[in-house]
Amino acid sequence: MTGDLDFPVLSALMSERAGYDLGPERLAAVEARLGPIARREGLASVQDLIALVDPGQRPSLTWEIVETILPADTRFFRDRESFELISAQLLPVLSQARGGVVRVLIAGCATGQEAWSVAICAAEIGVDVEVVALDLSSRSIEKARAGVYTQFEVQRGLRSRQLIAWLERYEDLWRVSERLKRWVRFERANLLDGIEGFGEFDLIFCRHVLSDMTSEGRRRVLDGLAKALGPAGCLFVGEGEILPEAGVAFRPVAGLKSVYVRGPSSVSQAA
Repeated sequence: MTGDLDFPVLSALMSERAGYDLGPERLAAVEARLGPIARREGLASVQDLIALVDPGQRPSLTWEIVETILPADTRFFRDRESFELISAQLLPVLSQARGGVVRVLIAGCATGQEAWSVAICAAEIGVDVEVVALDLSSRSIEKARAGVYTQFEVQRGLRSRQLIAWLERYEDLWRVSERLKRWVRFERANLLDGIEGFGEFDLIFCRHVLSDMTSEGRRRVLDGLAKALGPAGCLFVGEGEILPEAGVAFRPVAGLKSVYVRGPSSVSQAA
């Protein structure tokens, strides 16, 4: 039963490992997600599985539990207004300013649809991009790298002309074309640990990730993103997300929903 789950243990684990704010209202969904792992381990219940959580003795199992609990909902061109903004204004301006490739970070890429959406935007307007997409979940990264999606997944956001142009039939599924894959790479990374090793970026997408985190987790992630964002770059968060922890690291751009900049210089001013 859900009420029997050791909520303090799970909550502490998710906060420590992923900065994730696991509320008690999510326990029913957690139990459903962890059930298959408990059965695979030959255990009678999810509670028995939680009792095995010991990073020192079962590190791979502990991480599997964390990754399984984390939400991974995403879709192509989610919050389409953001993609219209980068296509019409930001990518052209940044490309001209850089005189070359625009670097884009997808922080919390889940199964990859957002990264492919950015690449499609750039390809459609003739801007060269390097998209680096990061996620904590090994399973999500594997799916993103494969770039294979169901009919339901491609229908969530992709327009017909984009589907035909950038994906190809793969049995009864759809696979991202090799032309698009050359612009995107996926890596497993924990945003809590910082992302200094991936270089500086012109655009950072961290959407529908921060709102599920603890206040301390958001602060740590935002500090890392601020270090990775170029002085004329922009941070995109999810529609309706508010960042009280942004502090001096970021400030919202007036007139643009869900867009933040670092410091006094902004792409919006340049545009």
